[in-house]
Amino acid sequence: MYSPIFAAAFRLSLFLLATLLSVASVAENTDQLSPLARFEELTRVSARLVREARSAQARASSFRIDVTLYRESLRTLMLDNRKINDKKNRIPQNILINMVRMSALLSSAAECKTGRYIVCPPELMTRLRTQQQLLFRNLGNFKASLNGTG
Repeated sequence: MYSPIFAAAFRLSLFLLATLLSVASVAENTDQLSPLARFEELTRVSARLVREARSAQARASSFRIDVTLYRESLRTLMLDNRKINDKKNRIPQNILINMVRMSALLSSAAECKTGRYIVCPPELMTRLRTQQQLLFRNLGNFKASLNGTG
């Protein structure tokens, strides 16, 4: 009844609409979370993206969308972090820089496309794992500083 091109375009538009609606709901909810909770969530998201990149099974289109969402969520966190008056609750600049590095590495991974899948070179995978470990250490140190033990 419909041409294959029209059907594919229709499915893509439905997918994009669903993605935009989910992004809007996530954006609404993240404003209510503490900087620590948002930092933890972004660390979990980056860990999932690193696992997907390692698997060589991640679909390129959805991986790129997730990397873009990570980058935009990080941008929002950084802007909101500037508005926090209490220095103790503010995420330190060195941690934010490490998160920006992770975002850059994930963007590089998103460009490692073989067909429909993300396939990264070993050097990039090593850098992604190392950066992910650093983010987990940063998260632990930041939690300890909030609890007064660090």
